[in-house]
Amino acid sequence: MGKRAGFVASKIVKIVQTCAVVGIATLSGCTPPPPPAPPPPPPPVVQAFPARPVAPGFAQENLLVPAVNALGVRQTVNTGLTAAQTVWNLRSAYNVAALNCQDAGHASMAANYGAFLKTHARELSATNRALDSEFRQKYGPGFKDVRDRYMTQVYNYFAMPPVLPRFCDAAFNVSTALTTVPAGGLDVAAANLLPQLEAVYLAFFNEYEAYRVAATAWDASYLATYGVPYRRPVANPLAPSADVPYGPGAPVVSPVPNPAVTGSATPVAGAGSIPAGS
Repeated sequence: MGKRAGFVASKIVKIVQTCAVVGIATLSGCTPPPPPAPPPPPPPVVQAFPARPVAPGFAQENLLVPAVNALGVRQTVNTGLTAAQTVWNLRSAYNVAALNCQDAGHASMAANYGAFLKTHARELSATNRALDSEFRQKYGPGFKDVRDRYMTQVYNYFAMPPVLPRFCDAAFNVSTALTTVPAGGLDVAAANLLPQLEAVYLAFFNEYEAYRVAATAWDASYLATYGVPYRRPVANPLAPSADVPYGPGAPVVSPVPNPAVTGSATPVAGAGSIPAGS
């Protein structure tokens, strides 16, 4: 009887164990699978490499920009002029335009300039003599050298390559206006028209100073990483007097040819003394 009871008990244990295994397997079949692993983080955003700011008119680096005085007036070759200087600087600018502004849109410029010289020949001659007198009174026997140096700077100023396209457009408008100015009225016209040309250069200088600030900021952020970018090599249009102030006290310089116009004539030192009919 004892053996039989032990046998039955053993069977019961086995049955319980089997049921337990089956139950566990059944339960494990109902358990949801674990969630998938989270995706990897996105790659870091690479900041786009900005191009270095470009100077207006593709001007060269380290261009000398005339300073602004305490009153906010930029000190250029056209600052503080006498009436005679105003007329002669207008004539000089017109001369530069006639030589360099030769595309189809400015085709009449040279002819207009020739007519201008004929119409105002007497007034220009008188202006030339007045200028000689003014420079002689201020600088004595060596006045012609001083005047020649100043006039060379005036020609170079109006012939600056990065400003030339804008200058030609403004000069064409001035040229058109001058066709209606009668003989004897040039001094009044010059007082109104020369500032229109000067405004082109003042705007350029302001833009160049803004470019210089932006380029300096770019260099501070990117120069160490990306190195010096390509910079358009252009000779300084004011060289070799770029390290001295504008005006009669500057040393003798040679005019800078305009590389944009192959074979075009360029005013030479002493152009300030060209007779008005030339």
